Amino acid sequence: MEKEKTSDLTPERVVQILKKKGTKVDLEEAKAILEFVKKIAHIAVNQYLRGKL
Repeated sequence: MEKEKTSDLTPERVVQILKKKGTKVDLEEAKAILEFVKKIAHIAVNQYLRGKL
C-alpha cells in the first residue's frame, strides 16, 4: 500500500496551523519545528514499543 503524500504535514501547513493559534513563524522556522516534532514522535514511539513509557 502506497503512502498518500497529501496527508503529510508540510512546513506550509505548520505555518497555517500556528498562525491560526496566534503564533507567527516563517517557513524556515516551520521546517525546524516540524523536524523537531518528528524526532520527538519517533523517540516516543520507540520508548512505547520497548515498554519504557
